[in-house]
Amino acid sequence: MSTEDVFSFAKEMTDSVICLRAGGHHLQAAMLTYVAIEQMAWLSVNPLRSGPADFQNWVNTYMQPYAPLPCTAREIWEARNGLLHMGTAESSANRDSAEIRRVCYVYGNTPKLANKSVGVVFVRVEDLVTSYLTGVMWFLSHLDGNPSELQVAEGKIARMLTQRPL
Repeated sequence: MSTEDVFSFAKEMTDSVICLRAGGHHLQAAMLTYVAIEQMAWLSVNPLRSGPADFQNWVNTYMQPYAPLPCTAREIWEARNGLLHMGTAESSANRDSAEIRRVCYVYGNTPKLANKSVGVVFVRVEDLVTSYLTGVMWFLSHLDGNPSELQVAEGKIARMLTQRPL
């Protein structure tokens, strides 16, 4: 067993994100990054289904300790919900809870923004992508030392709709 299939999948997702960013589609790149995080979280758990707790656990375990974002895993989950489901910077949790800040996106050489807005946090799309990539590397390192978890991930990769060499 090796992590080659998981790495190959992560590389395909990353190449797609880079293609979107290169074309100036920064929000779409953020959307695909959230999808990639969700799929990595799914690979990290034994049941065939995963949910918000698994996503947040993957972010807390593999992204935040090594390439932290200025928001919590819960805020990243809610940002994902807002962007993927409604194309907005907010989700219902932002409206229902003062504890969950709204994530607003910036990209490129945007100068560091002085955030004077309560309930808002700014995330550079590039930082989201970098944090995801860092998380992938730590996840692969974890799988290298945990054959039973690698077997679960490999089984799920085999189920995914991806291009396979002929």
